Amino acid sequence: MEIFIFLICSICGIVSGVAYDILYIARCAVCGVYKEAYTVKDRIFTAACDLLYMLLFCAVFVFASVVFDFYEIRWYMFLGCAVGALLYLKSFHLIVAFFVKKVYNKITRKREVANDERKTRKIIRGSDG
Repeated sequence: MEIFIFLICSICGIVSGVAYDILYIARCAVCGVYKEAYTVKDRIFTAACDLLYMLLFCAVFVFASVVFDFYEIRWYMFLGCAVGALLYLKSFHLIVAFFVKKVYNKITRKREVANDERKTRKIIRGSDG
């Protein structure tokens, strides 16, 4: 029975990794990819995302505990959750993070090119008059 509970808790950890990636994508869309450039608002949003992640993780764990009748909390349950989350973060999250960074950089470059074109047009119009 302990192995079954450990596996269920590992699945809870994997599900929490999926929730983390959803919040990671939202954080990158709102705050950007590079943490060095974060403002106070970005740090508050990041803290809110982290709090929401923990609440979602707790909800998934409690839901699994109720559905599968885990009457007692044991150390291997926390270990299973940690192993599942770690497996997810060291595998699939790397792929998601790679593509999020690629898309973010591509969007940022397009914005920079569009801004440069606007500035160039403004300079050209200014010299015509």
